[in-house]
Amino acid sequence: MKRFGYLAVISALLLTGCGSTNTQKIDDLISAQEQSSSDSASEVPKPTVAVPDSVNGEYDVDLTTLDSNMVYAQVYDMIFGETDYSGKLVRAKGQFSYYQDPATGNDYFAVLISDATACCAQGIEFVLAGEHKYPDDYPEIGDEIVIHGTFNTYEDETGAYVQLKDAVLE
Repeated sequence: MKRFGYLAVISALLLTGCGSTNTQKIDDLISAQEQSSSDSASEVPKPTVAVPDSVNGEYDVDLTTLDSNMVYAQVYDMIFGETDYSGKLVRAKGQFSYYQDPATGNDYFAVLISDATACCAQGIEFVLAGEHKYPDDYPEIGDEIVIHGTFNTYEDETGAYVQLKDAVLE
């Protein structure tokens, strides 16, 4: 019976891993990735914080060039971190997601970005540039998409959120 109790406690701890607000694991992952990239001949691309150059197709933050561990850590920082990404041109790749708020009838669209083990995902809402109608002008739910737009934060009566506004599906 003691063995069952230990297994139950361990299982509960494993299930709560993604809900923790402790960023130490992410910080350790970033440090390890930076160390391994400096040791190797081919360096892992890192997001840049530069002025966007629309002629060359460059982005302030290009999440599509990062491996699955780094992209998840970067998105986590964009959503919960202290760095201000407002106004930055961001490019992302992930699964298309849709939600309609039953209370307001508002439609919400997002790109879902998973971590390396696909146990956790972060979503970034997006608002397409121009006039679009759902579902006609959108991909199927779950389709992989690449999107870019201007990073924005906003608040409503339920909380604070991030989004890519004036977004374009590639």
